[in-house]
Amino acid sequence: MRLALLSLALVAIAASPRPLSGLVAVASPHTQTQSVAEQLTRVAETLNQPPVDARVDRVWHAIPGLSGWVLDVAQSERDTLAASDGMLHLVWRSAPPDRRLADLPPEPIYRGPKEEKAVSLMFNVSWGESYVPSILDTLRRAGVRATFFLDGAWVEKHPDLAKRIAAEGHAIGSHGRGHPDFRRLSADAQARNLVSTNETLQHTLGTTTDLFAPPAGSFDARTVETARRLGMYTILWTADTIDWRRPPASVIVDRVRRGLEPGALILMHPTEQTAEALPAILKLLDERGYQVKTVEAVVHEQRALAPPNAMQRM
Repeated sequence: MRLALLSLALVAIAASPRPLSGLVAVASPHTQTQSVAEQLTRVAETLNQPPVDARVDRVWHAIPGLSGWVLDVAQSERDTLAASDGMLHLVWRSAPPDRRLADLPPEPIYRGPKEEKAVSLMFNVSWGESYVPSILDTLRRAGVRATFFLDGAWVEKHPDLAKRIAAEGHAIGSHGRGHPDFRRLSADAQARNLVSTNETLQHTLGTTTDLFAPPAGSFDARTVETARRLGMYTILWTADTIDWRRPPASVIVDRVRRGLEPGALILMHPTEQTAEALPAILKLLDERGYQVKTVEAVVHEQRALAPPNAMQRM
């Protein structure tokens, strides 16, 4: 029964692009005599997820951790018996990592943890506004939330588009202001650039961000330290589509395919070819059983899927 329940859980998780709100287990005749406590214990053995600690890697620098969850068997039993509706009512407790991203020294982030089959789609936006609506339409139809790193100057020129990105539930990051080479800026100038961009995001969207993607991926140790002092993480990428060179859509899809791995941060820009490639990219992710979560969820060490809150009694 444990193997059957595990298989059911994995199938449901792989098939769903959204956090699970419920999971139904099909009972076998020989399990009907199990007590509620015994059934809940089996659920816990199958679905409990241990946390993953953040760490510093020699190649990938800072890798965020991953929160887990543990079934509160006693509270679940009380809730199940009180409901008397033939369902197991599951109460989960969060299990945060012992070592979190915030505990690490300032380091750039190139990827998320490999322990979850999830990736993040990133769009750096300093231009390409003509293709943003098409990208948003595709993401909305797929029920996928991406992360848009917005240039402060671009937000001021295109406030309505920026508001639509935020209103549709996508995570917002900073791409600085004016696309400078951050390595050529003094530490004070870097700080002013980041603060100015966050002020623009606050004024236009009513929000700020703790995510910063350096323009053109250009940064140095001062950049990472300055961003961290301002409460921000410096975000790079695992897989670069190099779509700013405007290759054919098929090339963009192939670059995503070759860079696909658990925890990957996939970098794109709002080009015509990317807008054309995006449906095929989302289809690829779905066929390979990947969940998509925002970079915000990655740095906050949140899982792409939530555990079920109820399932049929066995």
